[in-house]
Amino acid sequence: MGDAELLRRLHDDYVWQVNAAVGEDRMDLVAALADEYADRALRLITDGEPAGCGPECAVCARRAAEPPRRPPVRGWRRLLRR
Repeated sequence: MGDAELLRRLHDDYVWQVNAAVGEDRMDLVAALADEYADRALRLITDGEPAGCGPECAVCARRAAEPPRRPPVRGWRRLLRR
């Protein structure tokens, strides 16, 4: 079963639960289900994905190789540097 099918089943299940909660006038449960659905869907989508950049990331490799920059001198200290 692919990710799209799992997401579809998760969506259908939560739609049914939310509709039942609305029918019982349980808006507190509707809000909780909406939050839980978002968390579970994100977890399902990002499952197996790396949490951050890997060693092959060109941007991170360039940042590691560059020396840190000095912040620009502003205000009255600028006058002292002349």
